[in-house]
Order: sequence, then C-alpha cells, then structure tokens
Amino acid sequence: MTDGPRKDESPRIRLQGCLDRTPFPLPDDVDLDRTAKRLARDTEALSLAGASVTVHLLSSFLTDYLVDHLILMFARRGMAANIRQGEYGVIAGAILDDANSLHSDPPDLILILPSFRDLAFCPPMGASVEQAAHAVDQEVQFWTNLWSALSVPVIQLSFDTPPYRPLAEADGMIPGGLSHYARGVNMELAAQVPLSVTLVDAESLARKAGLANWHDAHVYNLCKQPFSMAALPHVADALSATAAGIRGLGRKALVVDLDDTLWGGVVGDDGVVNLELGPETPEGEAFTAFQMYLAQLRQRGIILAVCSKNVDEVARGPFQMHPAMVLKEDDFACFVANFDDKPSNLRRIAAELNLGLDALVFVDDNPVERALMRRELPQVMTIEMPENPALYATAVDACRAFPMARLTADDLRRADSYTARANTGKAMAAASDMDGFLASLEARAIMEPVGPGTQVRMAQLLAKTNQFKLNPSVFSAEELQDRRDHVIALRLVDRLQDYGIVAVAVLDPATDASGTWTVCNWVMSCRVFARRLEFVMMAEIVQRARNGGAQALELTYRPSDRNGLIADLLPKLGFIPLDDDDRFALPVQQQAENIYSAHHMEIVRPDE
Repeated sequence: MTDGPRKDESPRIRLQGCLDRTPFPLPDDVDLDRTAKRLARDTEALSLAGASVTVHLLSSFLTDYLVDHLILMFARRGMAANIRQGEYGVIAGAILDDANSLHSDPPDLILILPSFRDLAFCPPMGASVEQAAHAVDQEVQFWTNLWSALSVPVIQLSFDTPPYRPLAEADGMIPGGLSHYARGVNMELAAQVPLSVTLVDAESLARKAGLANWHDAHVYNLCKQPFSMAALPHVADALSATAAGIRGLGRKALVVDLDDTLWGGVVGDDGVVNLELGPETPEGEAFTAFQMYLAQLRQRGIILAVCSKNVDEVARGPFQMHPAMVLKEDDFACFVANFDDKPSNLRRIAAELNLGLDALVFVDDNPVERALMRRELPQVMTIEMPENPALYATAVDACRAFPMARLTADDLRRADSYTARANTGKAMAAASDMDGFLASLEARAIMEPVGPGTQVRMAQLLAKTNQFKLNPSVFSAEELQDRRDHVIALRLVDRLQDYGIVAVAVLDPATDASGTWTVCNWVMSCRVFARRLEFVMMAEIVQRARNGGAQALELTYRPSDRNGLIADLLPKLGFIPLDDDDRFALPVQQQAENIYSAHHMEIVRPDE
C-alpha cells in the first residue's frame, strides 16, 4: 500500500486517499500516524470531509498525538473537525473559569478525557462498604457539578481501571480496591449523567485496544500519554463514533447478503435442508449467533434489509422453512432478491426506506461485491467481513456504525415502524383513492408535551440529518425543557402501530414590535413522508403563533445534500422567499386554514 495521496492531486482525491486507509472495522494493528498528520495539515482536503464541527478537548494527559487521529476519524465519520486543545492537565480549572473560551466562544462539542489518575477521593485499602460508597458519592458530585457549568454537548471518557492491582484478584471485587472504586464511580456517573453528557466506556475500549496498548507505562513516562501509539486510532475512532451519534450522523439501516452471510451455503444450489445453520455444526452455530446479534440490533431500532443475488422465491425459502432461522421475513423492512448489481439495488433500498445512502451499512461475505460497493457507493459503510463466520458479529460491532447514548421507547419501536411504513408505502402506491386510503388508516396525531419521557427523543430527532429538516440548528434536551411552551411535537398512531414522536418544531416568540415569530427548526422523520403530517404540523404552528399574537412567521431553510424536498414544500405551505436566499416568511393572521391538504387525522391534545 502506498504512503498516501500526492500533493499534486485534487483535494477530493487527497481526502479519499486518506480515508481509504481507514477501513471498517479498523484492523488491530493499523498504523495511521502519517495519514493522520497529513490530513490534519491539509485544510483543503479536510474541508470536504463534511459539516464543520468545533471540538474543545480537555484532558489530564498529553493529547498532541491524539488530535491528529481525532481529525482523521472525525473525517471518516463525515465531519470536518476543528479541534481546540485545552491547557495540558487542566479540566476542572478550565470548566470553572468563566473567561475560558469554553464559555466565551462555545464549541459545538466538548471532549473530556480523564484517567484513573484523576480519581480524587479513593477510599483507603480495607475500607468498609459505607466508606467506599461515600467516596463514590464525593467523586460523582465533583463531576456532576462540573457538567452543570457546561452549555454544549459533552463526550466524556469513563475512568479506566489501573494496570496494577494492589489487592490482587480481589482488587476489583471488594471495597478499597482501586479497580472496584473506578467501576463504582463509572456506574454511579452513568446513573446520574445528564442528557447533555455521553459517557464512553473506557474499560470496554481498553479491552478492544488491548491492555498493553492502553496502558503503556514507557510512553506515559516519556510524554505523559497513557496509550501506546498503536492505540490512538482506536481511541479516536470510539470518540468520533460517539460524536457522530450526537450530531445525527449514525447509520440507520443494515443491509445484508444471504448466502454465506446469514447461513452457510447457497440456497439455490444446496437447497434449504442442506444449509449450514443451527447447533448441529460449528459453522451453523456461528451463523445462528450472527442472526441473533442482528435480531438484537433490530430490537434496539436498527432497520434490517436484504440485498441478495437470487430468485426472490428461493431467497425467501429458508425464512419460511428452515427450523433454525432466527430472523424472519417480517424482521426486514425491505427484501430485494434479484440478479441486478448490488449498488443499483442499494439505491433502490435507500429509496424504498426513504433514507440517504449515507445511512446504510452493507454486509456481504463476497470481497468482489464489497469492492464494487466501495467504488460505486462510497457513501455506504461497507464492512470488511472476516472469512470465519464466528467473527461476523464482532466485525460489525467493531465498526461502531450505530452509536447511541440512551435507549428510548421510540428506539425500540423504530424497526417495526419502518417495516410498517414499507408495507403502507406499497399500499399507497397501489391505491387509486389516496384520500380514502389515508382515512382508512384511522390515524391520530397526538400533541406531546416536553417532559422526562419525551425530551430525549425530541432532541434526538432534531440532531439527525433528516431529509425533512430546515437547518442545522440543534437543541439539547435541557434547552427543549426551557423552551417547552414553544415546542410542538407530534406522535403518530394509526391502526397499524404507534410510530412514536415523528415531528418536532421549535418556535421563538417575537422579541420586538414587528410581531414576527421564528421557526428555529422543524424536523420530521422520513417514516411519515406522504402521510400529510406536514400539513398537521403547519396548521399547529400557525395556530400557536396566532394565539400568541404573532403577525408573521419566519424561518431559515438551509439546503443540504439531503433536504431538497423542502424547497418545493415551503410554497405549498404558504411561505414566500425574502430577499435573503435562505429566509422565508408567512403572514399568520391572513393565512387561511383551508390552504392545507386534508390529512385525515384526528388531532389529540392530551391536556384538553
């Protein structure tokens, strides 16, 4: 492999050359030092990586080498990172200093990287359960106080366990052990973490990076960096994946091949009964374990789809007839089996699911198919699968394609929502009487208040790069709580299922005599496209503004590579462009309510 792109190449090619050296998942022994340095200094290429994000880094150890790897890994996740390093070894002092740029010039994101060396209230060896619990409470109080002083999203590394164990095998088991204390602090921090903070599990990351790489005493003594150079890409990868989740850039759907991917053998040649699947053989057991892992991903809200070169009826056979199948046909929101090339089929799957290609992950045992996908659709995350099916789940998991901070009830319903949406979409396409069909769904649009059970989902929806999203503005759960009187959120329920909260709008009342209210942002899930929920939302926005005495509404629409459909929709909703290219206005008091299409939904307001 060459050392990287040449300077005489275009910035786009230089960027791609760097990214080509960072496959999914990262190999354990990957060496990216030169590549990371090159991209960090190539501002032209870096600017093409994606949306710009300013990151302020606070750490108790040296991060000079880590910064370059962070820039590379953020680019790998579609973000052009501008990383500001805080003063070496200063975390609390920076947060508590009102004059610090954290407060005077807030970044988009803060990374806090402590280590076990920063545990300040460690109990003495031989401490009682009560003494250890009191020490944990002091430690947690210290950090929660720091978090409360920050106003932007935070990613914090949890405390790693020390490389040495003064109490031998009991060190992690009894009060007074350093490992026991670090784990106790982590668990209590996780229990009390505010919605604006996401913890990264340092102990799990240390295992994946390798303990010898995570704890490198020689490097620490040399330059106060606790990790070996070999661990830096993996640390940076975990942090950037978490950032991608916070910024709404996590993947949403996993598209899988069938033959030698979900089962061993080729169903068209071997027949259903001869496939390797189930506990009878080691290989069959490996495929069963992989299916179980995919079923767990689906349970937490990841959409599953099939892309197979096969006759459709033959491809469905194992799901219908093989007794060891874990996954069923209904687990897949989209099932494509034909002999077209797979990039074309992934475009079809993305369109059917109403997702961007950059929301897809592709899993196929065939290296030729993977190479074609990378060349034709680089937006898709194509996973480099191992030859041994026993390692399939580990390979997918190591890519960190589906980051999450919290699991909500809406997450648990999401995969079912897409399956139902796909079925509804097919029925809508075949319907000759669209109004009659929509009425038959018996849909209810439920107005949801901002509260403990809803604000996380609302913040999630506003953070995502949806196809229906006015602009990049995001709001934390805490900010939504503060603005709760001017947040509109809708839950969609019909006779098929509860889709959860699928639309959120944040309004700003007029602050001067003009009487102009601002739609700060408006986001809708692509699961509800073509259901006319946009007209329900628009009527509610107009009514809310009118009741508040507004004379007009204004909004800022910033086109992206995904939200182009809004450009055609805004005029239909009554908005007219202003002199600025991206600003639109609507006269509220003169707006006729019957301008909006019939939506055939019952509007439910729980407080009425």
